[in-house]
Amino acid sequence: MAGGIYSKLRRITSDHNYFPEIDGIRFLAIMLVLLFHGFSYLNVKSDAIHAAAEGHSLITEFLLNGDRGVELFFVLSGFILCLPFARQYITGSKPVELKRYYLRRVTRLEPPYFIAMTGIMLLQLLMHVRPAAELLPSWLASLVYSHNIIFRHTPLITVVAWSLEIEIQFYVLAPVLFRVLKLTAAIRRSVLLLSIGAMVIIQAIWPAPGDLLSLYGFLQYFLTGILLADLYVTDTAKQLFNSRSVAIVSLLCLLAIAFLPLKSKLGSASDSVEFWAKLIFPYVIGLFYYTILRNDVVKRIFSIGYIPIIGGMCYSIYLLHYPIISAVGRYTQHWHFSGSFVVDIIIHLSLLTIPVLLISAIFYKYIERPFMSGKWLNMLLREPVKKD
Repeated sequence: MAGGIYSKLRRITSDHNYFPEIDGIRFLAIMLVLLFHGFSYLNVKSDAIHAAAEGHSLITEFLLNGDRGVELFFVLSGFILCLPFARQYITGSKPVELKRYYLRRVTRLEPPYFIAMTGIMLLQLLMHVRPAAELLPSWLASLVYSHNIIFRHTPLITVVAWSLEIEIQFYVLAPVLFRVLKLTAAIRRSVLLLSIGAMVIIQAIWPAPGDLLSLYGFLQYFLTGILLADLYVTDTAKQLFNSRSVAIVSLLCLLAIAFLPLKSKLGSASDSVEFWAKLIFPYVIGLFYYTILRNDVVKRIFSIGYIPIIGGMCYSIYLLHYPIISAVGRYTQHWHFSGSFVVDIIIHLSLLTIPVLLISAIFYKYIERPFMSGKWLNMLLREPVKKD
């Protein structure tokens, strides 16, 4: 039975090659985001949780740092999208058809995005969350991935859509950026390594307006993904990264991702320390990902059981989780279970997370997953459909 559920929910890939560790990475990223939004909601809505959190700084810091899951997704997007281009430019594989590349983005992402955004808007209208005069313009702007540019604030339908707008900006520009891989290995890697750090420095000197979230503020993470694709396709240091000691490196990287002092508002770092933390952060993510991709021990950990299945549903979870947290949380936020902050926060977050996973699994199975197949793309291109 478990095997049947696994096969029915497993992600469908366009080239029919499935790597569970990739979905294991997605699991980590989406769970960090879920914990961040769940705890942030409780921290604002529940006086008891807010008061108790002040005495548990380490747990609170970890949960508030969960928004770094977005940067994890950005690096992974750069890596996944770049792989076929890296094979083309570095190994001489079949050239990527740009028409197919762009249509694949549309047929894969747009239908579930449109359905989710429209459904959430209709529910908000029915529940009188906001008037139609506010929701309809926000909905239309989000559908064309321009909400933050037009309104200079996060989308009203679901706040997380801001990052999807940045993803689309990268999708459009990505084929141009990938051309760096046509250079020799030493030159392209030097360019990418320096560009990643340069973007952090440039952002520190010329920060983007505080109300404008765009690719400019996150480009270093996508560049890290491109560098990862280069190293992966060329099997760079493959044997070295498969040693047992590298598993320890992976753990240290994970701790760094969770606790590097990137936010001065936490009061835990000076401006100088924060700058250096931001400078090394994309490199740490890149090193962490490469250990997962190349180390058999770490790879097995990220492929255990239903970890990759949940990770494979990350797009559905990402689209739906915030409204579900808000809807469920309004009923559970004032519940008390014990005198222990740790016990209470685990129960509260579980009460928010379980409905998110269940509803997202249904949405994924019946709405998102069918669009993972290449059938829609083949229909648009008038090509014969390959059997899954």
